[in-house]
Amino acid sequence: MEPFEKTAHISIKPSCSAVHHSDAVDAEMDGEVVAMNAAKGVCFGLNPVGSRVWQLTAAPIKVAEICAILQREYDVDATTCEQQVVAMLEAMVREDLVEITPDP
Repeated sequence: MEPFEKTAHISIKPSCSAVHHSDAVDAEMDGEVVAMNAAKGVCFGLNPVGSRVWQLTAAPIKVAEICAILQREYDVDATTCEQQVVAMLEAMVREDLVEITPDP
């Protein structure tokens, strides 16, 4: 299945997969990631949790798997984790840093 189009409404669910956009590049600075879409030329600094999500999306991964990993690594409940991960991924999609593929 194809990734969501930029103009389409984003409905990210736990069964969706996330992966870095092909134009995205990154660098690590002081343990945190700075990500950028090379075509847009705008940099985004990611906090430690955002940096971890970025690391996890280097290869296609389901949103549910991201949440399960973060719940093991951080003190966060399932509902809060899913809400925050989805919000972060929606922001990354808007900036062409991540692509989301719905579950077929």
